[in-house]
Amino acid sequence: MSVRDLFDLSGKCGYVTGAGSGRGRAIARGIAAAGGTVVVSDVRRDGAESIAEEIQSGGGHATALCVDVADKTQVEALIEETVRKWGRLDFAFNNAGILKLEKPEEISEKNWDEELRVDLTGAFLCSQAAGRQMIGNGGGKIINTASISGLVVNSGLTYSTAKAGVIQMTRVLAMRWARHGVYVNCFSPGYVRSGMTEPHLTRHEVEQAMIRQKPISRIGEPADIVGT
Repeated sequence: MSVRDLFDLSGKCGYVTGAGSGRGRAIARGIAAAGGTVVVSDVRRDGAESIAEEIQSGGGHATALCVDVADKTQVEALIEETVRKWGRLDFAFNNAGILKLEKPEEISEKNWDEELRVDLTGAFLCSQAAGRQMIGNGGGKIINTASISGLVVNSGLTYSTAKAGVIQMTRVLAMRWARHGVYVNCFSPGYVRSGMTEPHLTRHEVEQAMIRQKPISRIGEPADIVGT
C-alpha cells in the first residue's frame, strides 16, 4: 500500500521546515508521494535543494528555500513565496529544530537562547505567519513537531522545555483558530535517527538507553513518521 492509497493531497500545497534531513526530508517525500506540492525549506540550502531535486526527478512538484525559522523576515518570505509560486497555502509542517544535550548546571545563556530561539520561537513564528495566511484563505492545517521530551524527562533541559512549550502553544492555537477552519496539531515522537540526533546516538550508552525506552526495541527511522 502506498501513501497515496491512504492520503490524496492532489491540488494541495504547503511547506516543510527542516526538510533537508531526517524527519523533515521523509515527510517532504511523503507529501509528494501523496500528490501534494511541497516547498522544502532548511537553514542549509544544499539540503533543501537536494530533496527538492529528488522529488522533482520522481515526477513530483517541489521548490527549495533557505530559511532560518527564528528569523521573522525569512519566515514571512517563506509564506509569501509559497503563495506567489503556487497560489495557495493549505498546510504547514513546522519541523525545524536543534538539539544540545548538556548538563543543566553547564548550560550557557547563549546555548539556552539559541535552542529556544529555533525550537520554540521558530515554531511560533512559522505558526503565526501560516495562521494569518490560512485565516485569510478560510482554513488550513498546521502541524508542529513536538517531542516525547516535552511530556516526560528523557532529554536535555532546554530541548525539553522548548518542546513542552510547543505542545502548549499548539493547544492554544488550536482553540483560538478552530473557528477560522485552521486546525493546529502537534505530534511527539521519541528518538528518530537524523542529522540532529545521530551525533548523540554515536555514544553507545546513549543509544542503548534510548532503545531500552522503546517497546519496539529500536531507534525510530524517519520513514516511521510519514504515516503520522
